[in-house]
Parts: sequence; C-alpha cells; structure tokens
Amino acid sequence: MPTINRVYLIIKTAFVLLFGLAGCKQTGSEQKIDAIAKLTIRYMNDNKPDSVYFLLGETFRKQLTATKWTSIYNEQLSYLLPLKNLTLISRNDSVSIYKVDGKQPLQIMFGNLDKHGKLNIFFPLPFTETEKKTFKVSTDNKLINHLDSTVDQVLSAYIQTKGNVGISAAVVYKGNSYFYNYGERKVGTKSLPDNHTLYDIGSITKTFTSTLLAIAINQQKLTLETPIIKFLPDSVAKNPALQKIIFKELANHTSGLPRNPDNLQATVIDDNQRYENYGIKEMFSFLKRYKQTTEPGTKYNYSNLAVGLMGLLLERVYHKPYKELLRQYITLPLNMDETICAIDTTKFSNLAQGYNGFYKPASFYRLQAFEAAGAIKSSTFDLISYAKAQISPPTPTLDKAIKLTHQITFNKEADIFGLGWQYLPENKNVITHAGGTAGYYSSVCIDLSKQIAVVVLTNNTSTGYTVAKDLIKIL
Repeated sequence: MPTINRVYLIIKTAFVLLFGLAGCKQTGSEQKIDAIAKLTIRYMNDNKPDSVYFLLGETFRKQLTATKWTSIYNEQLSYLLPLKNLTLISRNDSVSIYKVDGKQPLQIMFGNLDKHGKLNIFFPLPFTETEKKTFKVSTDNKLINHLDSTVDQVLSAYIQTKGNVGISAAVVYKGNSYFYNYGERKVGTKSLPDNHTLYDIGSITKTFTSTLLAIAINQQKLTLETPIIKFLPDSVAKNPALQKIIFKELANHTSGLPRNPDNLQATVIDDNQRYENYGIKEMFSFLKRYKQTTEPGTKYNYSNLAVGLMGLLLERVYHKPYKELLRQYITLPLNMDETICAIDTTKFSNLAQGYNGFYKPASFYRLQAFEAAGAIKSSTFDLISYAKAQISPPTPTLDKAIKLTHQITFNKEADIFGLGWQYLPENKNVITHAGGTAGYYSSVCIDLSKQIAVVVLTNNTSTGYTVAKDLIKIL
C-alpha cells in the first residue's frame, strides 16, 4: 500500500541520480529557493504551519488543504523541532533536496517556484540512515554453512544500519526451508523475532486476491475478459468510463484506474491508517464520477483502488466476505493459520511492532474497502508455505489457479505482469511482489525455474523492500 514511504522511495531514487550536482554556480532562481527553504524552516520552528502553507503554490494546495497540512505538521513534524543545519544535498532543474537536523534528521524536497513565486513541491521525509550501529545485533543465524553465511551477508548489512529494527527471512533452497531472524520485535525489548512473528505484509495481499480471482475463473463464475460492470450496482455500472474495464485489467494494473481515489484523503484521520475510514460507499461514490484518461489494457499504472475493487467484486460473486474466501480457498488448504486480515490479540501475541519513516510506532493496517489490496498479516513460517505453493501447488484447485496467476497478461518494457505477480525484467523466471504499510516492508521473490524462494519481512520502513531481491540474486 502506498504511504509516505512510497514517495520516499521515489525521492530516494532521485537523490541517487542527482547527488553531486549541488556544487554548480547558483542561478537567481536557486538563490530564491534557498531563501524560501530557510524561511520555511524558520516558520516551522516558530510553530507557524499557516505561514509555511502561504509559501506553497497551487500544485501543493491541490493535494493538501490548509487544515490537513496543519494536522500533518502537528502530528508528524512538530515533535521533531527545532530544525537546524539546513544543508543542500542535491539539485536539478525541478527539485532541490536539503538535509536538516532535528530530533530525527529529515531530507526535504523543495520544488521550483511557480509564476507567483510559490513552491510547487514541499515534501519532508525521513533521512536515510547509512551510519552503522556500534553493537552487534542479535540473531538466530548459527552461521554453520554456506547458506547461513550468504544470508547473513545480506541481512546483516540491513540490520546493522541505524534505524532498522527487526527482520525475519525465510528461504527455500534445494527443497528445504530455512528461517533467519535479526534484531527486535519492539525497540528496546531485546526480543528477537522468530518464524512465527506476525508482520503486516501490505500489497503482497494482492497476489492472494489474484489467486482468488483465478479460482473464480476456474470455477466458471467469470472470465478474465468479463466486464467489471456485470457485478457492480446499476448506479455505478452506468458510468461509461467503467464499461470497458475487465477483470484481467484489475489484476495486472492496466485498468486505467488511479493508484488511489481522489476522495480518499478526505477520510484520513491518522496518516498511519490511511485506509481505515474508506468504505464501499466512498469507493462507489468515486467510481460513479470517475473519468477515464487511459484506455484500459494499454498502460501499466499500479492501482490499490483496482485490486481493492476486485476484492469487493469477488465478495459479490461469492456472496461471502473476503476474509472467508481467503480462508476457504488459500490459507486453510495450505495450513496457513498465521495468515489473517485482522489481529485478534487474544489469539496472537507474537507481534512485530511497526515503526514508520520517522521511527515512531505504527500499528498494523486496518482497512475497509481496500482490504483485498493490503490487509493481510502473516509470518515467514506461513509465507514460505505460500511461496512453495507457487513452485509446487499441493492441491488440484490451487495448482490450476496458481498456474493461471503466473501466465503473463501484460508485457511492455520493464512492466511484465501475470495476475498479481510481477516478473523481474532482468530475470523473467522470477516472480515477485513487495508490500509497504505505515510501519512495515515486506517482499517475496520466487525463481520458478531454479525452485528458490525468498521471503523477507521487516518492521520499519527504510530499505527492506530491496532485501529479498538482493538475496535471491546472490542465491
């Protein structure tokens, strides 16, 4: 699911591309941006979020109202004050990125000035830690064979970096499963996670939802080409912009639907729970007035909305809640008793505490209409069973469905998709999916030809999304 951390990944990539450009001679416009950047920091330190908002242009204001900006300032930024030592890190024609010190260091992106002299982009993010911890992090990795050492090479580099809290990994290698855990379930407790510790897995949920779609297809309840309007309420289905969209396009992100609906932000009370208050009513309200800008099936555009909608439509197909479909068709046949949509704390206590980009505690996601796009919580013990099923499905029903999800349905440049699963462009034998919520990153990579699988779960949102890919490349 997209969070502030998803934007953080984009900006981090920009940072890598732009690094080293800051030494060029300043233009008049760049001097003005530097001056406004300093003024912005001063206003923030003086507790004047309204004055900061006055410096921002229409591009920013279309995304956030003054009230919402003040809420973000009060809830996510004010505790970091005072800010000091503003330093330019990188700059190109459209953005300038600065580092600033506070109770937690930040990097702030400032866009260029619009025709009114206002900033078109202002985005504060956690500064990526590169400094190493001065102590050896706890682990259950015994380092007794070559596989242990190979895994440790990747996982230690991650967990020994400041800011990273805990990580659990599982590997399928030469037909056997191996589990590795590092760090803490909760900061300061010295409680090592294990292969039964539960994490939010975010958008990996989308692969489960696509498997349910494949099962429905094999049961002849619909086809990949079935128009979605067949299962929408009449008041929604009559929107001409929806009538060409088919189920396949929901699953492979080519429906043309946006990443998130434009009425989502109005429902957000807590930025760590962005989808908690967005229900079916709000989703159908958006779909009634949705205007198509991209022809369905022609362009990849990752969409939480599309898969959330697919889950709601599958509920209408089966007349059962999503969590019951998940249990009946996937987790029960695979004996995945630790894979659930909502945490029952009377049953589960082995939980990883999540931490957001500012290293503040963040809870497991709670979702309504977006449940099928990112609600699942799981453990490495369960997810490695799920990964094994991708290599060798244990039942005829799952065998047929899983093989269908692996069939490529969209292939254009680096965007190669089955149903839910994406193929690595550099290795088309590897299917993968990552997930990110407010306090967790997760990733699964499976080499179908070599029958190697990697599952990685982390309870903070720095760079955990890359670990599984790094590990499977080495393996």
